[in-house]
Amino acid sequence: MATDPPRRTPRPTPRALGGSTDPAARVRPVDWSATPRRGASDRGSDTGQTSRRTEGRSPDAGASPSDRLPRSAPRRRAETVELSRPAPAPPADAVHSLLPEDPRPRPRPLRLEDAEVRMVGVDGVDREAVVMAVAEPEDAWTADAGSSDHFLRGGLVVQVRRADNTVIGLFSDRYALSVRPEEYEPAPELAELAAGPSTRGGRGTRHPTSRRELLRRMEQEGFVVTPGAGHGRVRHPDHPGLFVPFASTPSDRRFTRHAVAQIRRVFGIDLRR
Repeated sequence: MATDPPRRTPRPTPRALGGSTDPAARVRPVDWSATPRRGASDRGSDTGQTSRRTEGRSPDAGASPSDRLPRSAPRRRAETVELSRPAPAPPADAVHSLLPEDPRPRPRPLRLEDAEVRMVGVDGVDREAVVMAVAEPEDAWTADAGSSDHFLRGGLVVQVRRADNTVIGLFSDRYALSVRPEEYEPAPELAELAAGPSTRGGRGTRHPTSRRELLRRMEQEGFVVTPGAGHGRVRHPDHPGLFVPFASTPSDRRFTRHAVAQIRRVFGIDLRR
């Protein structure tokens, strides 16, 4: 049995479409003034601004797309508030503080701790020889940007860290002189300044000008002078094991300056006024 072929729907003729509405005309234009839902206070404030801006004209009449966008609150630049904070206290093990009210003096007594000492070319060095080399060196120099000083006496060179007056090296003179750079700072004056400036510095700071004045200042600081055949020894009860030689009959006119420098290097006590 034969079947009839499917019928095709005839295309509409221009006459049949006459009077109908173009589908593109029914497309709703984009509403640029539409905003998300917000609180009543926000809607109220925006409504007042919108009413003043669009008063007397239609919402879309002569308005640019940016005018139809929601208005946001102006941004404020963040403000930095400076809080008054007191300066923290310096650590207990700090060598020196920049705080003017810090009561700790900068000069420190000579410290000799085995754990911090590096030894090269020497063995079994007596503690008295170390103190004597620092107190009355035959030569002294610094070669490491002033962070430590070297004191030579006999065949021993003692390296002292300037910041806290701690012995950090014991070397034979042969080794120390071989590694000393060609350009170094000689220290005939360094030996007097190695332990730091005067704690009573400023205008009027001066050394004792006579042996009698030197002894009087030493007595005021609690030093004890033990006489000897040629040289006595100056000791202090608060620093056992430390001493400096003291000439019984000094001949150098710079004797008092030299003694003050020795006491400052070894005991960390400044006799200058």
